[in-house]
Amino acid sequence: MTDQDTPAAGFPQRVLRRSRAHRRVDGVARGVLVGLDVLLVAVILLLGSDGIFTADWMGYAGVMNSTAASYQYDCVVFLCRVEAVTVALAIACRLWTTAATQLVVLTSSAVFIASLPTYWNP
Repeated sequence: MTDQDTPAAGFPQRVLRRSRAHRRVDGVARGVLVGLDVLLVAVILLLGSDGIFTADWMGYAGVMNSTAASYQYDCVVFLCRVEAVTVALAIACRLWTTAATQLVVLTSSAVFIASLPTYWNP
């Protein structure tokens, strides 16, 4: 009697080795989510450039917006939550490269947003 007779014998192979169609879906999902991540960060920067962020490369930062003191923190928390949800869904669907890409892109984006100087965090 060998281990090949048990139903769980092929389990690691089925989980790690995916079909060509599944890999294609993984690539498409990765591309779409990275595009959405870039768009999300661009919107955060666009909205924050009007009186919140003071980075020189952003051009005129506008007047100090005292009602948006928590904008940077809220954006970082939002990016971390988006990361948690998308990575969990990608892992649940066995989209390994999509999950890894989301971890890298969204973590880097959150760190970048957190590192920008603001009127409240010079």
